[in-house]
Amino acid sequence: IVCLADCKHLGAHLDEKKPDGSINEALQQVAFADKILLNKIDLVTKEEKEAVEARLRTINKFATVIETEKSRAPLDRILGLNSFNMESILSYDPNFFDEEEEKKIHNLELVQSVGIKFEGNLHAQWFNMFMMDLLRERAADLYRTKGLLSFHGQGDTKFVFQGVHEQINFGPAQKPWAEGEVRENKFVFIGKNLDRAELTKSLMECLYKEDKEE
Repeated sequence: IVCLADCKHLGAHLDEKKPDGSINEALQQVAFADKILLNKIDLVTKEEKEAVEARLRTINKFATVIETEKSRAPLDRILGLNSFNMESILSYDPNFFDEEEEKKIHNLELVQSVGIKFEGNLHAQWFNMFMMDLLRERAADLYRTKGLLSFHGQGDTKFVFQGVHEQINFGPAQKPWAEGEVRENKFVFIGKNLDRAELTKSLMECLYKEDKEE
């Protein structure tokens, strides 16, 4: 999913308030994007461009931002790359999943991205129940979801999923967990009014616990 953004006027579009309180189209497009073409960078100062890029990362820090002028984009970075690959989560910067404790700045964006990671094996039934409840209650708020999962009882099989609203694609990854590789689950949520602490707590409750298994 590729989004074309006007660097000079993007801020005004993101700030636009809808009369019925619904999310505006600019925010939706940025939230859904795998790649953002930031156009007209020649019409703004370096400081203005950096401010726009920082705001884009607040909304969707997992999208790749490609700077362009006069809509001239490097096609080799856009076409034929299978951006909607379920395993794209494997290529994310590990820092994306770390909570920035030193930057406790209130996020004023209605749409934001949250990355969560923790070690261990998930209980398949508990995780499936959590996701069904989450999607039933928050599907309209969740624009994009992605995950890399390790399940108890599934050997070395590594699982991945990717979704848009309530539509989820799920299956085994191309490569299994390697011998000695840390079983680290990773999750990406992009949407409205996301509570990182609440999501983390609920997901970690899905971890397999020997003493709770009947």
